[in-house]
Amino acid sequence: MDRNVKLLYCILGSAVLALLNSPILDYAKLGMFPGGYGGHILGHLLVLIANILSLVGFILLIFFSLILIMNNINLKKN
Repeated sequence: MDRNVKLLYCILGSAVLALLNSPILDYAKLGMFPGGYGGHILGHLLVLIANILSLVGFILLIFFSLILIMNNINLKKN
């Protein structure tokens, strides 16, 4: 498989992780607990894990995008 295609798959996966904090998924997280996750420890843990994964997704998205750009610049020089 071409290196660019592999990098695009990595970027797609990173974008999915980065979108964990979208407003659409907030309602899904709230719906898991009957009274919201305000006083529930598991709810707070779920939100914390989602925030950490989202941050990792944004970092990986930037990293893989830069690698893809540098890879394509090097291909055009050759």
